[in-house]
Amino acid sequence: MKRFRALVCLLMLLVGSATAQQVKYIFLFVGDGMGINHVLGTELYNAAVHPEMDNGGQLSFTRFPVRTYCTSHAVESLVTDSSAAATAMATGVKTISGYMGVDADKNWIENISEVASKQRMKVGIVTNVGMNHATPGAFYAHSVSRGIYREIFEHYLASGVDFAAGATILCRKKEGLKADYYINKAREAGVYVTQDSREAADVKGRRVLLLSDSLTRRTMRYAIDRTESDPTIVDFSDAAIKYMSREAIDSGFFLMIEAGHIDHAAHDNDAVTTFEEINDLNSSVALALKFYEQHPDETLIIVTADHETGGLALGYSNYKMALDRLAHQKMSMGALTRRMQQMRKTGKTSWTDMETLLREELGFWDKVKLREKDEAQLKKTFEKNYLENGDLVVGLYASNEKMASVAIEILNKRAYVKWTSLNHTGAQVPLFAKGCRSAEFMECYDNTDIGKTLKRLISK
Repeated sequence: MKRFRALVCLLMLLVGSATAQQVKYIFLFVGDGMGINHVLGTELYNAAVHPEMDNGGQLSFTRFPVRTYCTSHAVESLVTDSSAAATAMATGVKTISGYMGVDADKNWIENISEVASKQRMKVGIVTNVGMNHATPGAFYAHSVSRGIYREIFEHYLASGVDFAAGATILCRKKEGLKADYYINKAREAGVYVTQDSREAADVKGRRVLLLSDSLTRRTMRYAIDRTESDPTIVDFSDAAIKYMSREAIDSGFFLMIEAGHIDHAAHDNDAVTTFEEINDLNSSVALALKFYEQHPDETLIIVTADHETGGLALGYSNYKMALDRLAHQKMSMGALTRRMQQMRKTGKTSWTDMETLLREELGFWDKVKLREKDEAQLKKTFEKNYLENGDLVVGLYASNEKMASVAIEILNKRAYVKWTSLNHTGAQVPLFAKGCRSAEFMECYDNTDIGKTLKRLISK
């Protein structure tokens, strides 16, 4: 009887292995800096601020059948940077913060893109920050420094990446080079370079590099600040999917899409800007879901993050939340900073001028009632930091007026949202998966498990 049961179990395993569907189309979405509270906060914000949204503002990927979380630490620290975290997801191997595509001993590690190329699959890398920045670079480059942008770009040219898209090509000042230099290098290598998403989507039989309308801007504009003519991560994702749908429908593809601006907004501790960037990510995921509907048995969609940024706390005081108060913020902290600096240049430096700006752009006093201590803090900051010194809060990606930082902080607190850090934290990150073989990601407990599982699924 025991032998019979063992034989039955063996036969079931063999049948299951034989009938397991091969993954052909893989979407990996990375919300840079997107922690669990960022996701939940976005849904609560949507419910309060965007009543027009479907499903009460719930994000599409939080309804995926696989919902779990992963640790994200680097080799040398419980708090990782983006290049080490992306390397773990791209290769299945931990490394040191700042390293990209190499292990802690500086040995090159094969990444998912390289595995996919060996299987004759097409590869796409999309981001709304620099295309040779930390996260996208980890999926095609191998470097002991995420800041050697020239080397990272050269690795892109030598890679098997078929479709790449980003805001610009990052350059170091001491290299004395600009984006145009790299564009010429790409064209010499036979890459079709364009700043038009629709044009990029229609390119046939060639590698594509899609860049935004302004090569001098290191990132795209935040969703909250952009105009109708500004390019978006959704535009770039749409172009990539259309390209892949035509060029790789037979061979299959691996497409990594990074919403890198989530991290930047969280570094500024700007809740509204962060939530709107996650909504942009959600819109990109919606495009992948449309593709999934056409190929449900062969498509895998994963949404995750490299690390958490900002230590976001929801309902930190008095068992309350009032996210409807965030509806009155009309621009990002960076845009508010620029408005304040322009006011100073034009001589509009009275408290009345500042009060008018805060009423118009944050809804203070008229729509968001301030406590006496809030108003006192604003006036003190205005007199000490805005008028006298023009003090800046220097972050990883932006330097903002102290006045703008304090104003956004007060608005967040009036909504009962608080940040505990201006940097990354060691918090676990969410992982959502849907489609072919998605159940296997329930066993992902660390970010390296993502890379290991994807490599295994891609290898035939």
